[in-house]
Amino acid sequence: MKKQLFILSLSALALSCTKTEFDNVETNAGTANFANYVAVGNSLTQGYQDGGLHNEFGQHGNSYPSIIANQLKKINPNLVYVQPTSSGSGSGYIHLAWINEKIKVIKAYDIDNPNNHPMAIDDDPTWATWGQNKTIKYNNLGIAGIKLANVVGGGNTSDAVNFFISNVNENARFLDWGTVANKISYLDHIKNSNATFFTNWLGNNDVLGWSTNGGDDGFESQFNEYFSRLTDVTEFRNKYDSVLTAFQKMGAKGVCATIPDVTSIPYFNTVTLEAVDKDVWITEGPYSNNPGNVRKATNEDLILLTASDELAIGNGLSQAKPLAHDFVLDKDEKLISQNRVIAYNNEIRALASKYNFALADMNAFMRDLKSGLTFDGVDFNPEFISGGVFSLDGVHPNTRGYAIIANKFIQVINNFYGSTITPVPVGNYRGITFP
Repeated sequence: MKKQLFILSLSALALSCTKTEFDNVETNAGTANFANYVAVGNSLTQGYQDGGLHNEFGQHGNSYPSIIANQLKKINPNLVYVQPTSSGSGSGYIHLAWINEKIKVIKAYDIDNPNNHPMAIDDDPTWATWGQNKTIKYNNLGIAGIKLANVVGGGNTSDAVNFFISNVNENARFLDWGTVANKISYLDHIKNSNATFFTNWLGNNDVLGWSTNGGDDGFESQFNEYFSRLTDVTEFRNKYDSVLTAFQKMGAKGVCATIPDVTSIPYFNTVTLEAVDKDVWITEGPYSNNPGNVRKATNEDLILLTASDELAIGNGLSQAKPLAHDFVLDKDEKLISQNRVIAYNNEIRALASKYNFALADMNAFMRDLKSGLTFDGVDFNPEFISGGVFSLDGVHPNTRGYAIIANKFIQVINNFYGSTITPVPVGNYRGITFP
């Protein structure tokens, strides 16, 4: 699922670290029990950034659950938090390089691409054996690529589909998925976690995959088809309920997080008509009113980050050579995506209230970020690279962004459970690494 990224010139952004202002603060758990903290979710929970899992400077090691866990240990020093952390370049990743007096984005090495950049970063030698020890009990159950639909069979997603997806997804191999005859589901792993406290940020991929594929169900491969298909709202509700039921039965308390408007991230807002400064011709997708119709793009259409390479070779610059529909989330598809997020979030809010779990409104948080937020004296916004929050894939936060997210969860936990977990100084975490 490594995405094509466009070449961007920019000046380096200097952000200074700040020393902690939270030392010597008395902490307590309030009504929560932090003996065993478990995080469930997708790539955002796993600590994915720059199009991969990598850890040269603690990127993967500073997933937002890891940051939260470190703060919980100040309350409960006996807390044991285990995350399957990659080493070095991990699965390979996107990086910046100084070339011809400009800073440019270099895509990750792709074995299927015959024209990789000479500076492309490949898998770390340790990646081949990452996650092979199935006997370790992990606290961070985040898996890049997992949808809420995949947590357990039912609805339009069967056990067989989930088993297939889990076994072809290299980011999921740290968990035991059983055998064809005796499958183990993601929900089984949740039930066996013995959590006393949890964070749950499942659901993003149930709309994100479809949106990043330009409103296409992804029939080019079996994996992409299941990743890109929109999840039915009823199936979403039932499977989210099954996750919260599992936590309730083990007596855990925790936090559920809403889904941001996925169309608000840099992946959909960097290659704009203003940035291209030319007419762009697009092919409307199969979910629009006029499938296959070629027209000029308007500001209501979202041209994907992946389209930059196409535009660089002239595709999309004439009616005769329009951008293919999977490089654009057209205005009709954008509305479908946004409405589906609203529907999912309505279910998340209702179910969190039903089980009396706290709610982190990450959808509202992203709206606030769009207007600009300040942490530790540094201004942040959702702009690609220069905004300071997102990594080079335009979808996932950088380490500093994950620290901001961790603080949001901490604020919600403190407010709901009466705890006094200390937030982290955001400036002490790395942003994008510049050459």
